[in-house]
Amino acid sequence: MTSSTNSAPGSTGLTRYMGWVLGIGFMVIFLSSSIKTTYQVFFVQMTESFGLDRGGFAVAMAVFMLVFGIASPIVGFLSDRIGPTRTITLGIALAGVAFIGCGLIDSFAVFVALYGIVAAFGLTAMSYVPMGLLVDRTMAERRKGLAYAFLTNGAAIGFIVLSPLWVFIQGYLAWQHVYTALGLFFLIPMLLAVHFGLPDAPAPVAAHDDVAPPLRDRLKLVFTTKPYYALLFGFAGCGATMAFIDVHMVAYLQDLKLSPAQIGTALVVLGVTELVGGLIAGWMCDRYPKGSVIAGFYLLRAGAMFVLFMFPSPAGVLVFSALFGLSYLGTVIGTSMYTLSLFGSHNKGFAFGFIWLSHQVGAFLSTQLGANAFDWFGDYSWTVLVTGGVAVMSFLISMFMLPVNPRPAPIAG
Repeated sequence: MTSSTNSAPGSTGLTRYMGWVLGIGFMVIFLSSSIKTTYQVFFVQMTESFGLDRGGFAVAMAVFMLVFGIASPIVGFLSDRIGPTRTITLGIALAGVAFIGCGLIDSFAVFVALYGIVAAFGLTAMSYVPMGLLVDRTMAERRKGLAYAFLTNGAAIGFIVLSPLWVFIQGYLAWQHVYTALGLFFLIPMLLAVHFGLPDAPAPVAAHDDVAPPLRDRLKLVFTTKPYYALLFGFAGCGATMAFIDVHMVAYLQDLKLSPAQIGTALVVLGVTELVGGLIAGWMCDRYPKGSVIAGFYLLRAGAMFVLFMFPSPAGVLVFSALFGLSYLGTVIGTSMYTLSLFGSHNKGFAFGFIWLSHQVGAFLSTQLGANAFDWFGDYSWTVLVTGGVAVMSFLISMFMLPVNPRPAPIAG
């Protein structure tokens, strides 16, 4: 339980309350990005330290992706029941424990358990699902898309700032030292800041026709809502394409013999355009049909992957980074806002969790099969081409199967 009030703030404190939510929420997302960016940048170094090939070491991230997905409905359920703030606090604690354990224990099996399971659950509990519910509960309707974009752009800033930092640091420090230091940071200043500084989101006021339904009725409501399937299948493609960035991109750029400076520049370009694209997506979701916004960003992402496939050069990498960055949070914000608009207050986190389960199934397959494809063919060309095709499928699903505007599902019961 946080030290802040559990009730909704009065009108005189509303601006300050929203400022705390956005400021600390942004900080959490920013720092949580280190969970994936460290794995991405230190991928080759960690693979060599465990004496594995890339396909063997990628098992850790494949497990991470899958557990992130499995944990998402659980985290959504927790966020509905105990509130997003307490859920976020739990996630930070788990991430800190996982980082320290990975840095201190020299066993790949333990690494898989801590990173693939504990850190995955921790990241799920401090990122998109509870943050989406936090925004839904605390922000005015006309500002939700932009507010959620602001929070999720913490990941973009993390990419801009932290990824080049890890690229620089890996020349001086072993990955174990970085992981141990991050774990201590999560467990002390970060946990304290959230525990004492982030206000609890006010619980929704239950109306006569909007009480928490039984689990069976909630499942029935979610999976009998037809637009939900278009969101599920489209978002699986989002996960598959994002996994290329999170796991394979730096290794791919290293294979192209790009210098650390060129790799760092590509990551900064991706992060900056991710920031811009996220804000554009939030603004568009507040003003235009969300289904069309989602489809447009999937099309942009497909174009990015095909640019990389056709032009595997320093210039092509920069164009790819810019296009993919613009689309990076667009699909996330659009899908998130669409999903949250479909369901009643007691089902939003739960339904949102299943959306992320679909996302992570796609990420799991892309992570493992992408690494295996490198081992089979000696490069990432097939991974890039197939991933682009998946993005095209997500565009077609969103364009022709998803209604342009969400219509709230009926109340379960």
